[in-house]
Amino acid sequence: MMGSRRPSAPVLIVEDNAETRDVLKMVLEINGYAVAMARDGSEALEYLRAGHPACLIILDLRMPIMDGWTFLGVIQADARLADLPVIAFSANIDGDVPGAVATIRKAAVNPDVFLGLIERSCLKDAAFDA
Repeated sequence: MMGSRRPSAPVLIVEDNAETRDVLKMVLEINGYAVAMARDGSEALEYLRAGHPACLIILDLRMPIMDGWTFLGVIQADARLADLPVIAFSANIDGDVPGAVATIRKAAVNPDVFLGLIERSCLKDAAFDA
């Protein structure tokens, strides 16, 4: 299912739980993706505003300091960041999240669907669309 090309920009994981961050990082790296990590929305904003790239953001919605909802509002209001695709990834989530390209419930992750979303979001290449 996975294409052979990978983006040069990393996937940015924004997650306060260290164990979840580490598992996501491992899965993505095994599948050929570079990864950057932040513990909350504030840390992720610092990373992005410092000029570091990201092809996609995997965003937990419930975090201390700056939660995912606030983070989404801030990046949507910033012309330099508004086009970054975001996958909302949270334990307690029902329905769509405005500003996110997809919504995934942590307990119901289908690895193939998850990796397919990441591939389509990062590569933005019609040859890779399913």
